[in-house]
Amino acid sequence: MEISGWDVAAVLAKAVTYAATLAAAGAVFFTLYCGTLLREQQRGRIDRLIGILVGVAAATSVLRILLLAGSMSGEMSGMFDTAFAGMILGAGEGRASGTRMLGLALMLLIWSKNPLYRAPAMVGALAASTSFAWVGHVHGMASNAAPSVLMCLHLLCAAFWLGALPPLLIIASGAAEAQIAAAAARFGKLALRVVALLVAAGASLLFMLIGGAAQFWASDYGRMMAVKLLAVAALLSLAAWNKLDLTPRLLRGDARAAIQFRRSVRAEMAVGAVILLITAAFTTLTGPP
Repeated sequence: MEISGWDVAAVLAKAVTYAATLAAAGAVFFTLYCGTLLREQQRGRIDRLIGILVGVAAATSVLRILLLAGSMSGEMSGMFDTAFAGMILGAGEGRASGTRMLGLALMLLIWSKNPLYRAPAMVGALAASTSFAWVGHVHGMASNAAPSVLMCLHLLCAAFWLGALPPLLIIASGAAEAQIAAAAARFGKLALRVVALLVAAGASLLFMLIGGAAQFWASDYGRMMAVKLLAVAALLSLAAWNKLDLTPRLLRGDARAAIQFRRSVRAEMAVGAVILLITAAFTTLTGPP
């Protein structure tokens, strides 16, 4: 598999778009179900984080279209060629990017203290995080209705899980053990079901994509998927440690558990970033055999 500079740039832009969009959506979800546990300063930091993530997601969404246009032409000037951009947007990327931009804008309503704006902010988070399902390999299947629904569910679960990590880290940095424990327990109670749905949806999608098992795992797509699955297993192990060991200790007031919890959340964020980078690579550079 030959990889050009354009390919590397497109993968990085897609990975950042994934990360910023899902993190922003997950932070909105977190604010909605953990808002009563947040202090004003913490809420302000999370709101600013959402604003930054929304801006990054919007910018990299545009950048990715420009990079794809440049890749098609092979020249820098091609990035601004409206003909190439039109072809990309007309192939499904336009619908995905438009949905994402609208969702990102609606998410900013979470800044308002008016509870009436919570519903449209949640709708925005749902739309932005599932916008990636409008394009991709599932649309190459003979019947893509069920795979598309599974992809949306998979993306929503990923946003809920990965997007909660930065707010949890904000709470864990300087808060009392009781507040950290309350936030971790509330997130963990919901995450148990969400992670189960995430794994079930992902496994179902993988089963639909595999076809011939030997051919699949021998392909570039299959090898990248195998690496992703190893990273997911590591992420699940960290999540289990948080749920089964650290959260109960936090609820008992163990100060050492708070330090370990911060380290664990940072490790989950790092592994999550690796997973999104791998996903951006195999969805950009290759496809199912």
